[in-house]
Amino acid sequence: MATISDVARLAGLSVSTVSRVINKSPHVSDKKREAVESAMNELGYVPLPAARQLRGSRTNTMAVTIPRIVNPFFSYLVDAIEQELDEAGYSTLIVQTFGRAEEELTALNLLKNQQVDGVILCSLENDWSVINGYCKYGKIVLVNEYLKDVDVPIIRGDQYDGFYTATNFLFDNGYKKIAYATGRKTITIMKKESNFDADRFAGFQSSLSDHNLGFNYDWLFTNAHTAEDGKEIFKKIMTLKNKPDVVIAGSDEVAMGISQEAEKQGIKVPERLGVLGVDDQPASANLRIPLTTIKQPVDEMGRKAARAMLGLINGEEVSKMQICKLKVIKRASA
Repeated sequence: MATISDVARLAGLSVSTVSRVINKSPHVSDKKREAVESAMNELGYVPLPAARQLRGSRTNTMAVTIPRIVNPFFSYLVDAIEQELDEAGYSTLIVQTFGRAEEELTALNLLKNQQVDGVILCSLENDWSVINGYCKYGKIVLVNEYLKDVDVPIIRGDQYDGFYTATNFLFDNGYKKIAYATGRKTITIMKKESNFDADRFAGFQSSLSDHNLGFNYDWLFTNAHTAEDGKEIFKKIMTLKNKPDVVIAGSDEVAMGISQEAEKQGIKVPERLGVLGVDDQPASANLRIPLTTIKQPVDEMGRKAARAMLGLINGEEVSKMQICKLKVIKRASA
């Protein structure tokens, strides 16, 4: 495999001159540039991304981390990010973490090794104390995260207001016994530190409190991510002596599973059990019983994240906290 030294020897130039050509420095004569490019073509030399990096140069590539691309929320989020970056002339490298901290570090090490110009993190797998150590290597933007007192832009939905409004919507439509499903294994309300699920659950509980109701923890279902999880939630609800009359399902996928299992068992939605999804995935409007859902501003969040990253790269002032509104989309399931 040819090296940069091989290119320099064949071109009859110094390694530093070859490096300047590779990094598109304007301070190289056309004659020397042509000699280097000819030598590279003859040797089949392709520069490694890290080798191209001199101070002030760019890869025109961004890394974006997501848990799983098959999750519609993240696939649409990535689509919005990538469209915005593409319009600015950047390529996007998608890193699926599968919920593993070490995979997130793989993306951050691309930044450390100067193989990307920035990293957009859409779901944190490491503590901020770990991630913060990579800020010195380049630009980092967070999406859909709820950290406080961090010196990077965060683009997120207003989960508290969204779930407060959605719970009020259920009360306004006659529901009184509201179950709650979440993807987290546990739910903890922390007064000093906000987070994604804590904000959601706090908004939900605030609405209950405004209606002089407490929450029945028999109606809390955790670690719910898929339609299969939704089916299991429905089965558990059917075993309860005191059953809820509606479920905030945590995601459209979980909501679809609940509705499918209800239909299978002859339980009418929404007459006997209302179902409220989250995300407003395209499929949710096309079900036999179209899904009432909380619409997340995915496209807005993705484009704002990309614009924030581009602003940082270009040395602009970028707002550290950008909050997008959620809204209830009323259909037939609740």
